[in-house]
Amino acid sequence: MHIVDDPTLALIARFVGEAQDVSMSDADFLFGQVAAIKRYVRQFPVAERQARALEWIETYAQDYRQQWQKRLAVHALAKARCPDCPLAGGDRSTPCAVHERWLDLLRRYTANEMSSRQYIEYALQLLNAQKDRLKVTKIRCHLQYDFLTILDD
Repeated sequence: MHIVDDPTLALIARFVGEAQDVSMSDADFLFGQVAAIKRYVRQFPVAERQARALEWIETYAQDYRQQWQKRLAVHALAKARCPDCPLAGGDRSTPCAVHERWLDLLRRYTANEMSSRQYIEYALQLLNAQKDRLKVTKIRCHLQYDFLTILDD
């Protein structure tokens, strides 16, 4: 399933999650949606269930798809790591401080706690606030590597 309903989320998934599996099969999505419909119609008499299933599809299908896409993207992107992150200290199993803050922004965005414009503004502010720290840490990593290389000679 591709993210098509939310342009901002689609861009994030495309560029940030490029190396991650941010897709899930359409069959998995459809099985989940059918299960949600079955849970919904269970509360009604058997004679009404087909009509109620159609009612659910008409009323909730688009929202269900959007929420599914958001959960899928957050789940996959939470595992993403920047391959050259100078703040990770070589640890690829846990996110750096910047990644954690960005994930918090992403979760708030996908929970509809902020608009796409706010998300973009806050994400850019986060990167701008950390840019000097990222540069210094990257330089320090290179200096440490150079120093260790000199010691090996």
